[in-house]
Amino acid sequence: MSNFQILNNVDHKDLRIVEAVGQEFGDGIHSCPAYTFEFRDLQVDFPLMLQATEHDGLIPVAVMGFESGENLFLKNSEWTALSRPAFMRKGPFLIGQHQSQEGEEVRLLSVDMAHPRVSQGTEGEAVFQPLGGRTHYLEQRADLLEQIHEGAGHTQRFTQCLADLELVESITLDISLPDGSKNQLLGYSAINEDNVKALSAESLEQLSQQGFLMPLFMMLASLSNMGRLIQFKQQARDANQ
Repeated sequence: MSNFQILNNVDHKDLRIVEAVGQEFGDGIHSCPAYTFEFRDLQVDFPLMLQATEHDGLIPVAVMGFESGENLFLKNSEWTALSRPAFMRKGPFLIGQHQSQEGEEVRLLSVDMAHPRVSQGTEGEAVFQPLGGRTHYLEQRADLLEQIHEGAGHTQRFTQCLADLELVESITLDISLPDGSKNQLLGYSAINEDNVKALSAESLEQLSQQGFLMPLFMMLASLSNMGRLIQFKQQARDANQ
């Protein structure tokens, strides 16, 4: 269970964050949210698809495996992809909305003290300097969280526009591995390429003006990574036999 606390240099003066890669640090996930600002980088490695969520509706996700807990880009505690999703890079940090004494909503940096990357010992990156100032590491994470905060709104508008233009279709992928075993990728949606080709000039202009055209084509291009993901799955099966 998460234990978010507002980050401060008194209660968290000795806080460190472990940056190593591994299942034990929460990296064993088969997909994670993706934001439009990172699509250009992520499409090199991951299939970018869409998934319905209870609270946020339809969101883009980077697919890293075929079943729960399976990350095919995690091998022998090493990250093999060229890119790493912002959702994973942010670690235990979050920008939360809090109410000030004046009743105004303010955004404050929080940390999940129950996150497996949190360390109170000597391992990991220090969050605060000895005299209480922010370390360069924390400044980098704060900048990333601001980017995620701003990118989340753009990403939400992007997916809503896709739905409005009827460019989204639910899919079920039946995947046959070279050894004859079969897998299914369920619960995802993708861009309907035929509907994209049929878009009017007006709709294309609308997408372009809102900064949605590049993310749209990055999502389409990313689907070619499904073949590599299948190859990684077969390699993982072979290694475990």
